[in-house]
Amino acid sequence: MYQTETKSSLYASKLIQQTNYSALSSLPKTYIRQVQAEGEIFMAAPQKCANIWKEFRRNDFTQVQIPYKTALQVFDACKEDFQRMLKISNGKDFFDLFDQDNDGYLNEDEQILVFSIIKEKMQQVANLLLQIQQYVPFKQLMKAIRILEQNICEYQDVLRQKIYKSEVLTYKEIGLEKLDDFYEKYYNYFQQFENQKRIRIQTQIQKQQEEMGQLEDKLSKNTEFLKVKPKRKLKDLQTQEKLVSLDERVEEAMDFRRELKNMEKTEQERVAQEQEKRIESQKDELQRKHQKQMEQLKAKLIEQEHKLIIQLKKEYNVLLKQIGLHSNEIDRIQSFATQSAIRKGEKEGELKRMKERARIQNFIIGDTKRTMTPKPLQQNTSTYEDTVSQSPRSPQVVSKHDRAVHDIKVLIHKQNYTQFYIKKKYGADLPVNYKPEPYKVQGDNHERIEKILSVKKKNPHDILPSLTELYDQNLKEQDKGSTQKSESELIQERLKKKQFIQEKLEESTH
Repeated sequence: MYQTETKSSLYASKLIQQTNYSALSSLPKTYIRQVQAEGEIFMAAPQKCANIWKEFRRNDFTQVQIPYKTALQVFDACKEDFQRMLKISNGKDFFDLFDQDNDGYLNEDEQILVFSIIKEKMQQVANLLLQIQQYVPFKQLMKAIRILEQNICEYQDVLRQKIYKSEVLTYKEIGLEKLDDFYEKYYNYFQQFENQKRIRIQTQIQKQQEEMGQLEDKLSKNTEFLKVKPKRKLKDLQTQEKLVSLDERVEEAMDFRRELKNMEKTEQERVAQEQEKRIESQKDELQRKHQKQMEQLKAKLIEQEHKLIIQLKKEYNVLLKQIGLHSNEIDRIQSFATQSAIRKGEKEGELKRMKERARIQNFIIGDTKRTMTPKPLQQNTSTYEDTVSQSPRSPQVVSKHDRAVHDIKVLIHKQNYTQFYIKKKYGADLPVNYKPEPYKVQGDNHERIEKILSVKKKNPHDILPSLTELYDQNLKEQDKGSTQKSESELIQERLKKKQFIQEKLEESTH
């Protein structure tokens, strides 16, 4: 079989040198029929690729990368198309060929790679049709290639927009996370303030109660009662009574006694009332003082609360601006990458064909000017057999399936297809000695978006606890499930904090 492949490659190389009918007639009819059959297979490639694309999307339930089992389901659904176009007979080989990063998933670039490899094989067959002078099938196949290029451009845009939508949603989630952190932070601030407010009021009340107790102790002493004295007239009458009684003037003494008896009673009542008034006035004065101190304390606390609310509103406005700070930058980078990818998908394939066509034209023009026999032109795109026979390091292929797998590997290794860098970072496939040129725009600055989205927090339920936290010092398992809150409880708690802060913000506007 290897000798047959070498012969077919020699036929193709001779055909490049001689374009007359005699050179074409020297090719085996089996080779011509094989190229014609392959051309007929690829005529319907755009429709077949559309069916493969629908199967990819139909089986992509989670809207993420395609796992191994899903890829097998897609291969089984389109098994006939894959066997005819790529000559692959089982799903495992299909997945192994296109899973370039060996992560067990077909990411967005690897899904588009499937259609790009089919397009490259179509281009190879189209070149062979041109060599054997089948111009009508060649034109039809080139039309199919251009249709497939447009479809690939649409496919990559769908996958790209899906990634971009998820990035926008992630950026919005980051904003909500910042708001939740802000609500929690100021909710704790207000709780601490309320605790301090309650403690200061209780301390002030205790201090006032102690002062009132000290005043009552002071007023209960006998010395306080001596501060209110009876009238001087009472003392004079008592003296006159004693003097009159000494002179045995009984009637006058009895008159003084009757007058003193009434006067002592009224004076005793007056002194008691004065003492009570004095005590009540001191208590009232202390109470007014305490009330004034409490009002001053409450005014200070209200002022502190207003300052905290002003600080809350100020930081809230700053946070709202920070949340939407990078939205325009993300839209700009995504729009630029989308437009660049669409322009690349629409023009790069045609530009490569124009370059190859110009190279062949230059060779033909130069060949006509030479007088000596020209050397055979070594084309990069010939038959599948050329790729195998022209590579000195290629292993000897023993089956058609192995040859097809090897051909796909060679196409992938050459990287002659259009790369859109949907998920793959720009520069990941460049050689190590590549030197970037300053006058060329390199990449799409998507790393800026990745840096912005890198602050996304993980769900606390998705984070595995440390092994040391599951056991105590005696290596006994600790019960973490009872202390961990459920997702609904966390949501209710966040809503409670959000409502509390929103009420404080509304208070600041009134």
